[in-house]
Amino acid sequence: MQVACLLVADFLVALARRDDPSLRGQPVIVGGSPEEHAAVVACSPEAVAAGVGIGTTLRRALALCPKAVFLPHREGVAAEAAGALLDLLRLYSPAVEAIAPGHAHLDIHGLAEMARMDDAAYLRDLQESAENASGLPVSLAAADTVFAAHAAATVQARGAMLVHAGEARAFLGRLPVEVLPVSPLMHQRLRLFGLNWLGQVAELTFSAMQAQFGREGARAWELANGRDDARIVPRPEEVRVSEELELPAPAALSEPLIAGTRALLLRALEHREIKGHSLRRLDWRLGLESGEQLGRRCVFREPTNDAARMLFALQPKIERLQLPAAAVSVGVTLSGLCSEYGHQANLWQVGPRRHRELLEAVEQLNTRVGGPQVFRIVEVQGWSRIPERQLGMVAFGP
Repeated sequence: MQVACLLVADFLVALARRDDPSLRGQPVIVGGSPEEHAAVVACSPEAVAAGVGIGTTLRRALALCPKAVFLPHREGVAAEAAGALLDLLRLYSPAVEAIAPGHAHLDIHGLAEMARMDDAAYLRDLQESAENASGLPVSLAAADTVFAAHAAATVQARGAMLVHAGEARAFLGRLPVEVLPVSPLMHQRLRLFGLNWLGQVAELTFSAMQAQFGREGARAWELANGRDDARIVPRPEEVRVSEELELPAPAALSEPLIAGTRALLLRALEHREIKGHSLRRLDWRLGLESGEQLGRRCVFREPTNDAARMLFALQPKIERLQLPAAAVSVGVTLSGLCSEYGHQANLWQVGPRRHRELLEAVEQLNTRVGGPQVFRIVEVQGWSRIPERQLGMVAFGP
């Protein structure tokens, strides 16, 4: 047992059902009300069965699933719950990699022996601790490779599962091809070829998979055969500063909300962790009398530590709000810590300055989307006769 995968399926939906048990069994769509010009952020299996998917417009989602319950995307609540899970995992393992909210990989090699427990008991203890602390349905699986652990966690709704080293290939062979980390188009193509299970993929030759599907096919064949060299890569913990304010009286107009936000920003920028540094992201949240929470996010074109500039970017979003109930609290979270200065002057107007501006633009895009979006082509095996092996793509960066 080397690697464990913790997964809360449909994390945002599970979070909503934890806070409101009456939503269980109902189609749930997270992203806002159908009147908003926005897209679905998360949806329950019941909504998926009706044809709704992530990225579907909210109006289209209403047409596909008129009985669905539409909920706002409570980014602050989701981030807090995901962070609490990660904090718990760090008590169990020195190496934890956050993949997405409610999804993490951790290195557990030798930890069960140190705790004087067998592997299965150790996993059950960790799974029960995570579930009791979060109140969410937690699935936990362990195996010798990252992919096997992830696949095992994906196919069970909750509980703990241990995949022994000698059983990994047989276990993977019984899983559907959708567990493979490849594009949806390749999933569809595999199905069209009659390849429904990983065992069928494993029985093919490596050259046949690579010739038909390229690099993705080669990777899929290796994973289906239990070959995975991925490692846990803990990410540096992001610096986040939050401030909360209870309004003196319920407010439905934008003026008191803007005034409260300005006070919170000035207070947050005085925190020792970020003072003197620029930031790229502002998460704003609003607590309503009805118990709901609304949230908005600003990703600044240029990193800043100026409260006035932050408020200038956020104010139009506040003024456009149509509140279903009066607001009782306001909160802000600042993140995306940068260097002391967002831009630094150069002696020359060409060369390094242009390169730095390009790097900052790419970093802003990555921060906004949540992962690498710009890549550069590098030569890998220029001597190879197979085109897919000659070149590769790596994330663009310094």
